[in-house]
Amino acid sequence: MSPGSTGPRRPAHTPDGRRVVIPPGVGPAVPGRGELVLIVEDEPEFRELVELWVGRHGWRTATAADGLEVMRRFEEEEPDLVLLDLNLPGMDGWEVTEWIRRVSTVPVLIVTAMGSEADVVRGLVTGADDYLTKPIRMPELVARIAAALRRVKLAGVRPNEDEPIEHPGLRIEPSTHRVLGEAAEIHLTPTEFRLLVTLARHPGVLRSHAELLRGVWGPTYGEETQLLRVTMRNLRTKLATAAPSRTYIATEYGLGYRFGAGT
Repeated sequence: MSPGSTGPRRPAHTPDGRRVVIPPGVGPAVPGRGELVLIVEDEPEFRELVELWVGRHGWRTATAADGLEVMRRFEEEEPDLVLLDLNLPGMDGWEVTEWIRRVSTVPVLIVTAMGSEADVVRGLVTGADDYLTKPIRMPELVARIAAALRRVKLAGVRPNEDEPIEHPGLRIEPSTHRVLGEAAEIHLTPTEFRLLVTLARHPGVLRSHAELLRGVWGPTYGEETQLLRVTMRNLRTKLATAAPSRTYIATEYGLGYRFGAGT
């Protein structure tokens, strides 16, 4: 490699298998490390566009056009992340998300034209980690994929943070992803779990909206307050069900959230 070179050309492939060479210095560094992204989309042109972008940024791709094919792909290939449309033939995206959550904790990013608050709430309640509304900007989609996979990687390399977190009426076990309330075990989605741990590790500390978004979802987040608000609502509902006599998370209006002692 000659002095001053920015590195070798990076090969990528189009959906039909043709090799594409991205010249050095063009665009940001490739974030992918060969993780497998399953693209679930029944519209061929959009699916191929997403596949092209995902492949050119260092990830491997697999595709599915309906829910039954998702199940088959999971058994055959064990994807590291799922991009999921909601409007699918047969088994719709809601049902697919629920099925994935029964068998896996891999990140699920919903990418759909259904953008009402009710749709976002339903997507996050059923277990999605993120929710993007079409039309989307492909660089943003790439950033969201990278952030989701980074969260998974970081979750597996922090052995010093595996110690249980205990508060009155509540026990959180990061190593087993279990939360035990005084009345029952609390079943959280991966994102709800990360949000709870982020708050519970620092009781009494005010965490701003932007700080929580960056800490739980990733450094490219900060303005997605609806995403935070809906996830927080789901988390509080589950905590209240399992520990009905206690309130753990307080809202500081206009500022953020604070974890209390469960009084």
